[in-house]
Amino acid sequence: MFCHVYTGSGTGKLFTVFSISKTCIVSVFLGDGAMIYLFCAAITDIGRLIQSFALFLHKILASLITGGAGSAFYIAENDFSADIGFPAMEATFIVGDFIYRFGFEVDRKSVREEWLYQRANRKRAKEVELFYRENGVVSVHSKCPLIQEIVDRKMIRDNALVLSTAAQFNDPKSVDILNWLSDTQVLFCSEDEHLWEQAIRHLDDDGVRERITEFARYADLGIDSILKIDNKIISSHRQFDEEGRESGNVSFPFNKNESEGTIKYFSLAYPIIDALDNGKRVIIDELDSKLHPLLVRKIIMLFNSSKTNPKGAQLLFTTHDTYLLGAGLLRRDQVWFTQKDGLGATSLYSLAEYKVRSNAAFDRDYINGRYGATPIIGEMERVFERNR
Repeated sequence: MFCHVYTGSGTGKLFTVFSISKTCIVSVFLGDGAMIYLFCAAITDIGRLIQSFALFLHKILASLITGGAGSAFYIAENDFSADIGFPAMEATFIVGDFIYRFGFEVDRKSVREEWLYQRANRKRAKEVELFYRENGVVSVHSKCPLIQEIVDRKMIRDNALVLSTAAQFNDPKSVDILNWLSDTQVLFCSEDEHLWEQAIRHLDDDGVRERITEFARYADLGIDSILKIDNKIISSHRQFDEEGRESGNVSFPFNKNESEGTIKYFSLAYPIIDALDNGKRVIIDELDSKLHPLLVRKIIMLFNSSKTNPKGAQLLFTTHDTYLLGAGLLRRDQVWFTQKDGLGATSLYSLAEYKVRSNAAFDRDYINGRYGATPIIGEMERVFERNR
């Protein structure tokens, strides 16, 4: 079951949701210039959703970079589930003047199906099938002569994507789509080591390092400077004597002496700066974990401001922090909830679907259950009563 939802009125901002079925892994994507805030009843609901989109990106980009024409389509054992079966994934997104709908279904040996549709980014525009692949047969629209040539020359292997292969041969539409997708980063804050390794790679550039240091300095983390020495990060702090006068500086290994919140903030600094500078997309699972609510609020404000976000960078994040609902930061159409039913299926819906005032106390109403998406908590006390 596919659900296409537009955010905002007449803005052309698209948000596409996929529900779990026998042949479909849940996945999610957002369109042009939006910021979406996902509030969930249980972390497994939205966590699975974000993980599946990360898998969607990985499959496309891995097919692009693992070799020459017809690169092998790597399929891991843990991509499959006995209950869900082979993954079928689809995303709808805006690139330039067009809305694209791209998807594929794979098994452990091959790409079973693959499709790409396009329509103009305006109301009532007709969708056109650019190519459709099924059981090794690919039909191609006349608008895509280079893809047709690649198909005619049998240059697409069974375990490679048409889209990725066409991009390697500089098909304009495929290149635009792959560039757009590669500018989308998915970050899982539970993967601290991966985030850390990614962060330190960017410190070799003095300009980037200075901006990251400045980003940390404005966050009142007490950091005066950050250096990379022998592939180790060293942070410098000002020292003060007993009378409060500055007496010098002290330096120590960043990831061993700084707090977990400071390390996470540092790890997120480059993706956030890069997204805002270049109009990219960043998806962050559990943005609020280990960070002070005021810091999270400030990050959101950076994306919501036309001054700090002139190129329309996008932020999609998940959270359980109700403070952000009541901070006056977000429009109703920017707030989405997830709710799991008794059968384990997850639905996603917007706060804009509720007729409430724009200045209503969303946080209070949410806690009181007005919008759903709250866990059903049983009588935990009984666990302890049995042992008495």
